[in-house]
Amino acid sequence: MVVTVFINMLPYMNRIDDCKELLDRWSGGLELSMDGPNWTEPVHWDDEFRRFRGHPGPISVHSPIWELNLASARFPMLAEYSYAVYKECLAWSAHIGAEQVVLHPSLYSTPLFLRKSSQARSIENLKRLGDDAKRLGIELAVENVGFREGALFDQDEFVRLFEDIPTITALVDVGHAHINGWNTPELLRTLGDRLGAVHLHDNDGVDDLHQPIGEGTIAWEPIWEVLRSLRHPFRSIIEYQFDTPVDTVLEHAAMVERELGVRV
Repeated sequence: MVVTVFINMLPYMNRIDDCKELLDRWSGGLELSMDGPNWTEPVHWDDEFRRFRGHPGPISVHSPIWELNLASARFPMLAEYSYAVYKECLAWSAHIGAEQVVLHPSLYSTPLFLRKSSQARSIENLKRLGDDAKRLGIELAVENVGFREGALFDQDEFVRLFEDIPTITALVDVGHAHINGWNTPELLRTLGDRLGAVHLHDNDGVDDLHQPIGEGTIAWEPIWEVLRSLRHPFRSIIEYQFDTPVDTVLEHAAMVERELGVRV
């Protein structure tokens, strides 16, 4: 098993210029979050990336979330526009040498209308983007998003995505799965080598708090046990809330490395 530990830049979303404190102390993977005050226009993406150029670890890119919805069945122009933006994100991510792009299959904060039609619209666009990613030589990882009645896919439907679309991989967000009452160890085990990454953070089972591991109500040992049993490469991405102290982030990155037996 080859596991790479990444740190999502969410703690620096509103103060990206302060991320030097992390970059000076962390040589592992980085997941760049393309939302927030400094990622507002596609034409500025190269300028924004300048602070990460030369980082020795691998790069993953979390594509934009807000105002985009691949699953919009009521407004197909919105879905088509979202596809165009994500296609551009894939090309830019390949340009900077990123290994992976993380994608939301729907806008998780929006009430679901026409659920089956929305699923079909999302699947159609995921297939197109999977083909685009394959041509670019970059991994497209689709994340489980949405809470309760706002979730576009349930646990079984999420698994079937990766049976039906071979050009994408699964990113299991452990915190999102917990809120929805999914059996996360079973999900990870069922996905097997279709699992490309996990987002690691904790919560109270009600709100998406992005707490440090161990501060919420997630049972972690069964999750570590399944992850340790996997025999294919995947990324373990710490995704903690705004302004989480750098010492906490780095201590937990080291803890994940120990739990998963990562050689450093």
